[in-house]
Amino acid sequence: MTVTACAFFIAPLVRAQDATLTLTVAAEPVTAGGSVGVWLNALNISGNEISWTFPTVIRRKIISAQGTFDGPLELRPAESNTVVIAPGAFVRREYVSTVPGQITGQVVMEFPGLNVNRAVLDVLAPASTAMAPGGKTNSFFTRFIKEAEPEEPGKGFEPGRFFKEHISGYEPMYFIGGTKSPNVKFQISFAYQLLNNDGPLAEKVPALKGFHIAYTQTSLWDLNLPSPAFYDTSYKPEFFYAWENVTGARPDDWFQLDLQGSLKHESNGRGGTEERSLNIAYFRPTVTLGRDDGLQLTLQPRVWTYVGDLSDNPDMPDYRGYADLRTIVGWERGLELSALGRMGKDGNHQSVQLDLTYPTMRFFGSFSLYLDVQYFTGYGESLLGYNQKSDELRIGFALFR
Repeated sequence: MTVTACAFFIAPLVRAQDATLTLTVAAEPVTAGGSVGVWLNALNISGNEISWTFPTVIRRKIISAQGTFDGPLELRPAESNTVVIAPGAFVRREYVSTVPGQITGQVVMEFPGLNVNRAVLDVLAPASTAMAPGGKTNSFFTRFIKEAEPEEPGKGFEPGRFFKEHISGYEPMYFIGGTKSPNVKFQISFAYQLLNNDGPLAEKVPALKGFHIAYTQTSLWDLNLPSPAFYDTSYKPEFFYAWENVTGARPDDWFQLDLQGSLKHESNGRGGTEERSLNIAYFRPTVTLGRDDGLQLTLQPRVWTYVGDLSDNPDMPDYRGYADLRTIVGWERGLELSALGRMGKDGNHQSVQLDLTYPTMRFFGSFSLYLDVQYFTGYGESLLGYNQKSDELRIGFALFR
């Protein structure tokens, strides 16, 4: 069993005498029954040099679907716990703890006795026993992945590592419902990195790791009908190149820039008068302002051009236009508001989609979901109705935002 921390976690500030404390959970994968590392950082906020003593043991509590597990975080033996910190400087020390071997799924790590928020850990299945539904070993699944990523001499294959390296969430994934028809809406989306990080091509030309394929599907389902049916579904395969963290920003930096270029197809799989399809080539920079441990503002402008024939719906640019803007404000592990707006080519036919999300892990540690309240107003919520105006409020859950 493998445990990985979700990126990293920097806790809110705790004042102790003249120092400010933060907790950081390392992002490196660890083996269940092994150890997980936690950094305790002490920042001197006074104008004088101070002497600071790190505790030798910190209590930690892991909350999972399999139960709650208490245990210690112990200062690494090689680390001195008493230090002198200059004004405005900081010192950190690493603590380690044993990870329970029986936990699976997403879990929460709390630090009783310290006034800090919780950290989220993902617990993955062991490489040698990839499990299918029903608890049976999925030998076909494991065999497929082994063929996709050959083992290196002296290195065992790890399906968890394979998926962590190649597959990720892309656009938001959610299942929400309302009262007006079509009252249910859901979206699935994922991206796949084409190259292995440690393959020969990636090692020779690291920039090639930016090539991905992606798939997004958005469906509107009308449960108000006597015989419930799908109103419309948009299928959106995509090939894109992502240049992440162009500026080389670190977690405590205030500015990060990502760039993406893409070729994208979208169609609803219908024929006749209800057929809708288009192809676009777009460019999208992402600007993030704010540190990972605090309030952040993300701006994602996107501009595109239509590629190929629009004979099925020649007036599509009148409603879809040539650009949109997504704005996200909130906390990485807290409340977040996303707004996606666009307008037609003449500045009319506007639409706005608002998503207010909040992690359920804040309430209890058993479900890795977000509460999602979505409001859409304007033209083109569905591809079929790209030239129709609607106002919809739906509530549900998101897996990825």
